[in-house]
Amino acid sequence: MPYLTGTRVLVFACLIMGVSGVRGVCGQQLEAYMSADSVTIGERFTLTLTALHGFDESPSFPPVADVDSVFGDFVPLGLISAGTEIIEPGVRLDSVVYGVTTFALDSAILPPLRVGFEGGATEGMTPAVMLPVISLVSQEASGIRDLAEPVEFGTPRWPYFLLGLGVVILAGLIWYFFIRKRPPEVIVQAPADPENPPHLIALARLRALETAPMATRDQVESYYVELSDTVRTYLEHRLGILALESTTPEIRQALLSHDVGHMMPSGIPTQVERILSLADLVKFADFSPEPAQGQQARLESVDVVERVETKLGQVASGEQMMSVP
Repeated sequence: MPYLTGTRVLVFACLIMGVSGVRGVCGQQLEAYMSADSVTIGERFTLTLTALHGFDESPSFPPVADVDSVFGDFVPLGLISAGTEIIEPGVRLDSVVYGVTTFALDSAILPPLRVGFEGGATEGMTPAVMLPVISLVSQEASGIRDLAEPVEFGTPRWPYFLLGLGVVILAGLIWYFFIRKRPPEVIVQAPADPENPPHLIALARLRALETAPMATRDQVESYYVELSDTVRTYLEHRLGILALESTTPEIRQALLSHDVGHMMPSGIPTQVERILSLADLVKFADFSPEPAQGQQARLESVDVVERVETKLGQVASGEQMMSVP
């Protein structure tokens, strides 16, 4: 192949742009691709972004911290590597590799990602990517089974059905005549303990996590299980939402609902989702964050409790002032 100058490289890249799905202006070509053709839910794989551009331009790839709004159905676990390769004089190829996972069903969508270029007046978008997500099935379920042979029916079971129905009817009559006519039992709900309100219990549990060890995988998992349970228990007991029985997205929707949303400080639903999503990754995706990240999540949890309590106090004071004639 004859020697290609820098201009010829850019022209060649523009010619193949329609085939490879690369987007961007000629001279700045961007591409995104996965390390696997399909994945299972929670499986780890890599996402690679590449930028072919002029030598004096420096690309700015999306940071891992933009998990809430940039990467779509993909959850970045960290930056694996970044590098630069000189293609021709005046032309270079920059790339970054992220470790990612997804909890989407059927397919995961990576939206176009914005890449800026320092030293240039342009920016580009990577192409959108769809990755199939397959279900986990047993090895025995390899195909459609043949029809089973006809089975002969044994002794009819309707006499047993009638016998059972008679027992149910008899039990209903006994309940109606002997139990239903008793005076109803009054159930008195135990008053809340003023010395141990939900926010003090939550803050005490979070303080105990400050010295919790995170040297082994079991210790890390125990740490995040306790952190998640503390936040969920506080939200359920303080706000009356079913946080212990709900998924992380369902809790976020509950915090944004009409019944609770007016009592939420700005950013609390997103902050709670970030804390619980990290705990979900540890429990379900075998993710092991650094100890510093765990302490940061604990401090964020303390901030959530304190800010919610402050807001609830302000709401209660406002209602009292409105009720005074």
